[in-house]
Amino acid sequence: MSDSRIFPALFLLLGLLALSACERSSQGQVAAAEPARLIPKPCWFHSDDSWPESQCYMMEVPENYAKPSGRKVRFPVVRFKASIPDPAKMPLLHLGAGGPGASMGLEPENASDWLWLNYAKMTVEDGRDLIIMDPRGSGMAEPRLNCQEFIDDAKTAFQRKLTSDEEVRVFTYSMERCYNRLSRVADLAQYNSATVARDVESLREQMGVAQFNLYGVSYASRYALTVARDYPQAARALVLNSAVFPNIVYTQHLAQDTVAAFQRGFDFCSEDKQCDSRFPDLKSRLESLVQALDEHPRTIEIKHHFSQHEYPFVLTGQRLLRVLFQSLYNEQFFPNLPRVIAALESDDSDAQAMAPVKKAVANFMNIVLDPYFGDAAGVSHYCYEEAPFVDFDKARANAANTGILGGAVRTDLELLQVQCRIWAIPGASTIEAQPVHTALPVMLLHGGLDPILAAKDVDKARRELPNHQWLLFPHLAHDVISASNCAEDAAARFLDQPQQPQREAALACRQRELAQRSEAEQSPLPPAGQQP
Repeated sequence: MSDSRIFPALFLLLGLLALSACERSSQGQVAAAEPARLIPKPCWFHSDDSWPESQCYMMEVPENYAKPSGRKVRFPVVRFKASIPDPAKMPLLHLGAGGPGASMGLEPENASDWLWLNYAKMTVEDGRDLIIMDPRGSGMAEPRLNCQEFIDDAKTAFQRKLTSDEEVRVFTYSMERCYNRLSRVADLAQYNSATVARDVESLREQMGVAQFNLYGVSYASRYALTVARDYPQAARALVLNSAVFPNIVYTQHLAQDTVAAFQRGFDFCSEDKQCDSRFPDLKSRLESLVQALDEHPRTIEIKHHFSQHEYPFVLTGQRLLRVLFQSLYNEQFFPNLPRVIAALESDDSDAQAMAPVKKAVANFMNIVLDPYFGDAAGVSHYCYEEAPFVDFDKARANAANTGILGGAVRTDLELLQVQCRIWAIPGASTIEAQPVHTALPVMLLHGGLDPILAAKDVDKARRELPNHQWLLFPHLAHDVISASNCAEDAAARFLDQPQQPQREAALACRQRELAQRSEAEQSPLPPAGQQP
């Protein structure tokens, strides 16, 4: 499962030193013994007889590998054992929920069977153990680098009518206070993909595993690619779901990509005759709605996960753009996009019409107020491995031409630079902006409706991987394995036989899956011969 305050989009909405030659050998091997410990723990979550056998740990590593005797950090690790183990099958390591900074949901109050059920076919039901972790700084890691200051300020800010400039001032102050607190207890320069990859190598050594199969969803796919680059001997194969590529500087064209994501939402309706007839001209209508709400916001009473009573969310036009963009991570929202626009155009507060609006706003606040999200770890990742390679002047120039729908991103570009000035950590070397040319077998699974990375950009980036398979699912958005059994089936077959092409089997499976859904929903199938 992937999460969002997701980089770069929602992370933007809210918002280390490169290893030297003496620290890393030419093959990416650790040069000296590292004081790491894998500490067994009683599992902290409830399970029942339907669950696989579980083993729980806290992995302890140096916060700064250049100072092995210094401060230690810990992150949780859970191993789900295969029902019938096959000794020849290496385990699958799930590298976390993405973000960066998102929690896997291992916390006692959040853990459920989706932790393993989404991946059962390619792991515990196929003779292969499943290992899940929260990366350092996020979820149940110690310390968890969440910005409670941001959460507290957001609770108040979203109940008030604020301009974009006023919101920037509020959240800049939040991040300043967060930095001042956390910089006393953590070296914020040590939270980045290269260090997480080193943590993975330490975990592999402590577990006594010859190689991991690596699973990365969203930003965690960058962790998988970094392990493949720095510790190629540690990995057997990579499954990358809705991948993030280090050689794509997302911020550079964020405004255009955001507008393109909205356009995919409009096209989803316009390509259906009934929807287009009922909801014409969605783009111009949304633009007018954004302007109207910026002048006269609407208060939307919602219940979110962290509220005991109804929460009065003040919906401005810029906040609407953020809510809608976040909603586009899930393909199930696409049919509701025109309904949300139509409901907000009307002064009528009909409960049924407003239901999708309230759900979208509540989901947005669930993410904003998530106490297990490692905000500060996410900022550290961004300021280390993305911001140094952004030409912010060009990014602003690009954003200037994106009209009303790019307005929120224009604000975010300013906030991003401010955050990195507050963090004041050194940027990465250029290796963090270069493609990873691993010879390891890689499976890429991507949704054609993904709001973060358009399929055409994946098509370009994937060509840097010499040994890969690519499965595009045109009618899915972000995290296709959670949305389609066919995607998981393809990944399972790939892990068993990484050199065996999976496209045709996945295409046939997806056609059957869509046919079954069509019978249930009486919706048309995509054209024959289209990719899955």
